[in-house]
Amino acid sequence: MASLPGPSSTLYNWQNKATENFSRLCQLIVTICSDLFRDILSHYIPPANLRTELDKNKNKLDKVKSINPQQKRLLYPIPGKASPLAKDLDFSVLYVLIRNICGIKPHKNGWGDKIENSDNSIAACIDRIRLQRNLISGHSKTGSMDNASFHSTWTVLENSIIEIEKQLTGGDMFKRAVNALYLCELSPASTKRYVEEITRAFKSEISKKKARIDDVESQLNPRLEKVEDQQNSVTQEFRERFEEFETSILSILQGKFCKAMPVY
Repeated sequence: MASLPGPSSTLYNWQNKATENFSRLCQLIVTICSDLFRDILSHYIPPANLRTELDKNKNKLDKVKSINPQQKRLLYPIPGKASPLAKDLDFSVLYVLIRNICGIKPHKNGWGDKIENSDNSIAACIDRIRLQRNLISGHSKTGSMDNASFHSTWTVLENSIIEIEKQLTGGDMFKRAVNALYLCELSPASTKRYVEEITRAFKSEISKKKARIDDVESQLNPRLEKVEDQQNSVTQEFRERFEEFETSILSILQGKFCKAMPVY
């Protein structure tokens, strides 16, 4: 879009415009973008087939480290508990399923990698939305976003949403929803739960990354210790051999020196 109309002036007591910007983006991600991802999942996997596809791809999904234990229990509940529906899944789980079991062709550089500006494939648009969501989550530390960043982020999200909807259904329901959210008046109270969800997601991502780092360290430390032990062993062996060599040289030199000395 060439330009965006500014949101209507709010009557509510926001701390500042930057906090309103952040809250509006949080609501966009948690509501419209998540609903779009649910529609994508249901488009490629009819709801009646979701359980079958989850079971078929269990080994594959078990290897996805971004799914936490609670989310895995939701996808694979104990016997007797209801199987999850798309409406039960949050943004991060929806993204994992869309990426791994829907059979959507990756964008030019592959899922999770840099997206080319000219790439308007469904996968590219999905990854753009995920990237912007992660960037928004990063602002949860301050709970604010300046106007320039807000407009840039909103434009990327809006264009990606419109492109996906155009390719999947040809409709404009999500387009109208985005525009309505952009123009509507928001109150801190009405957006509180969306901000909290994005903040929780950010903390969860940090915890996952820390856990992965700890896991790598736990696997790496024994190897480093083994290398260090081997290095110490080699160093000790080298030292012993050098001492033997030094002793041998000294012995030879001493013998030659004794022979060369005149006898009086």
